[in-house]
Amino acid sequence: MRRISEVQAKKSLKKANGDRQYGHGSVDLFINCSADLMDLFAQYLESQMTVPPRKGAGSRVQRLHVELAYSRFYKTLRDFMDGEKDEQ
Repeated sequence: MRRISEVQAKKSLKKANGDRQYGHGSVDLFINCSADLMDLFAQYLESQMTVPPRKGAGSRVQRLHVELAYSRFYKTLRDFMDGEKDEQ
């Protein structure tokens, strides 16, 4: 499922390494994989909510909830990526 445009995907890939070239179908696969990561983050965000939906105060996702979940999610991914570098 497409969540980001091809233009947005290419900008993101170029930001990672402007000299890299991408073979046939790799940008489309990147788009699909990024959608999977977005879904995974949404699931993680939901798992961090302590009040069930529609159960009163604290049940609405606020900006702070997203910021806290993102910082944990990002740190975990970053630590994993850094660990991968150390193993090489």
